[in-house]
Amino acid sequence: MTPPAKHLTIAARPLGWTVAVCVVAFAVVLGLVAAHWPPLLTGDQAADNAAHVDVLAQSWLLAAARAVTIAGSSLVVNVVAAVAAIVLLIMRLWRGAVLVVVARLGELASATAVKDLLARPRPTLLNPVDHGAGYSFPSGHAAGAAAVYGALVVLVLPRAARWARALLLAAGALLICAVAASRVLLGVHYPSDVAAGAALGLAWVGIAALLITLIRPGGVGT
Repeated sequence: MTPPAKHLTIAARPLGWTVAVCVVAFAVVLGLVAAHWPPLLTGDQAADNAAHVDVLAQSWLLAAARAVTIAGSSLVVNVVAAVAAIVLLIMRLWRGAVLVVVARLGELASATAVKDLLARPRPTLLNPVDHGAGYSFPSGHAAGAAAVYGALVVLVLPRAARWARALLLAAGALLICAVAASRVLLGVHYPSDVAAGAALGLAWVGIAALLITLIRPGGVGT
């Protein structure tokens, strides 16, 4: 049996607060978008216009956005989730595998449902540098990246040395933020889309971990 010190023991109360904060953040943004709140819509459009000017003027920024956004694509996110789940099952860390799978599937199902219900159009820009399929809210790239990479951070964090944990958290946050920013830079999402997507993905990481912890207290990575 693996020593308990190697497992991630998560208290239900902090998890519940994490889920609540992410769900409330998502709900607030969703409500403002659905209500067509003028300050939000104006800010979204202004941010997209400014980002569009920047990527047209700086080719390196456009190239970077196109490279980073791949990390949040459905193909890459699904492959990472599947490989991680298989490796965790081989290592007999079944709860870790369940965490990754539930976080991804829950995020994907809820994001798809909200997209279809809200049916927010994509940004419209002159001389677009990229095109997105489907509706705009929430960002599937941001949600998928937050769910899968967030789940992996949760699993790896307790196994990392103390000095490396802050770096790991920072790296995970940076990757999620970079994917979110790339969608705005490419002009295929508004800032509110990616903010809501990230909140939704992280909410599902917390929900999956909370369910596992409540069903069978102990380490998620067991």
